[in-house]
Amino acid sequence: MEKEYEYSTKVKDINFFINYCKENDYVLINKTTQKRVLYRNNKILARVTTIKEDTSKRVFLDFKDENESSDILKISRESGKIDVTENMDFVNDVLSMLKFDFYKELDRVRYVYNKDKVTFEIDEYLKPEMKVVGIEGNKKEVDKVYKVLENKIKKLKC
Repeated sequence: MEKEYEYSTKVKDINFFINYCKENDYVLINKTTQKRVLYRNNKILARVTTIKEDTSKRVFLDFKDENESSDILKISRESGKIDVTENMDFVNDVLSMLKFDFYKELDRVRYVYNKDKVTFEIDEYLKPEMKVVGIEGNKKEVDKVYKVLENKIKKLKC
């Protein structure tokens, strides 16, 4: 299981970050509409994510350490994800058997930009309404990008 290294925070506006990515040669990997249903068992989250891109719709299951802290830097364990589009009955059985309880549901539009070992996940949440920017990847490279953007992030942080 990998550890995820991510600077993540709620912001007032995502346009600055989208423009930053475009101006600095980050490649838009995808723009998707997502519904994520979170289930919790102690401090572990099970995430069932429905992703709509163009005309396709896929459902994925993964697990992650819960991290509700207000810290910008978040380090947590995260499993790989598995495509469960055709296996929702099985997913529901597993979540029930492992005693995961419904936690919350999120709807968002996600923009994913990538360059070298750094990924921007820029989220415009529709439910609940909020905007979140995450910068994740290789620790050394992510720290470099964060240092460049640190003052702007602090100004735009909610």
